[in-house]
Amino acid sequence: MSPPLLTLPDELIVELFSYLHPRDIVACQRACRQLNDTIIHSQLLQYLIRLGRSGLYDPLLSSHTVSQRIEALEKWETAWGDVEIKSSDHIKYKVACPFTWRYNSACRVHDDFLIVLNCFDSPGYGYVDLRVFQPGGERSPLTVIANHGWRGKNCLFALSVEQDLVLAVL
Repeated sequence: MSPPLLTLPDELIVELFSYLHPRDIVACQRACRQLNDTIIHSQLLQYLIRLGRSGLYDPLLSSHTVSQRIEALEKWETAWGDVEIKSSDHIKYKVACPFTWRYNSACRVHDDFLIVLNCFDSPGYGYVDLRVFQPGGERSPLTVIANHGWRGKNCLFALSVEQDLVLAVL
């Protein structure tokens, strides 16, 4: 006996799946052949998966058809694919990284701070206050918060610059 979901018409499955996050649609695609076929043959679901992989958001307003959206997405992907950075003349400052980059490292800019996670000999994080950063200084502009007691432990850091809070989970 088939699960109730698989007894629904493909159009209804596509409608239901269109509300899912793209990674969840891909997970459903791996669940069974019938769902895989439904998702592969749905232009809308393929568009949503591609959109998610590109890191974009589309509120699915009714002003454009799926074909028009796919065309716009292809133009966007082509435009980004054609971007070439030939020189670094447009870069205002360069911050030298005094650490080794690891597989679980991450960087982000948040409220005038460059925040670097998990790039150090011991688990930790670092930050550069971009409001007071002076290029060409003698020492590294990065303030590193690390603890050798954390070595060998899997640490995750959550930062809230607005509240001046850091949460470390060991």
